[in-house]
Amino acid sequence: MDTNAFYSTASGLCFTLLGFWWVVVQFRHDELTSDGPRRNLAFVVSLHFVIPGIMSLASLLAGDNNILWRIAFASAGVLGLLAVVIVGRSAVPGATGAMATVQRFEWFVAPLYIVLTAVALAPEIARQGLGLQPLQVEGYVLTTIVLLGILFAWALFTEPVTKAHDRDAEAH
Repeated sequence: MDTNAFYSTASGLCFTLLGFWWVVVQFRHDELTSDGPRRNLAFVVSLHFVIPGIMSLASLLAGDNNILWRIAFASAGVLGLLAVVIVGRSAVPGATGAMATVQRFEWFVAPLYIVLTAVALAPEIARQGLGLQPLQVEGYVLTTIVLLGILFAWALFTEPVTKAHDRDAEAH
């Protein structure tokens, strides 16, 4: 497997998706930024694209130096896990529909960040436990994080505007 080709493609895809997500936030600015917990949730969705994008670039820059990608991936995993925990602890007031669903399912990402960190810190987990190269396992995890980010972004983008405005009116 050519991990350089994968990570090169992944970095471009992640930053393109991040740009699309920022456009979504602009379109749905009132619903996604009206209070701290909503802004935090919008931010953590952006991390589904930022963290894998940065990890991909770090993998490419590391070349054959294993310690560089391992430090970058372990740091990214810890950062992602902290973000999910912080955002998960602050409930979005009056959240219903897609907002409530995304907040509930965001917790599914936490174990993925734990796996990222574990494989970066102990690459033998991938080799001995799964028979794969560590960067392959990290690539599968990265792909899953991006997929969840796409699903969450789509859910938040496609929720009818009328529902969001009615919900906000009821909350105040």
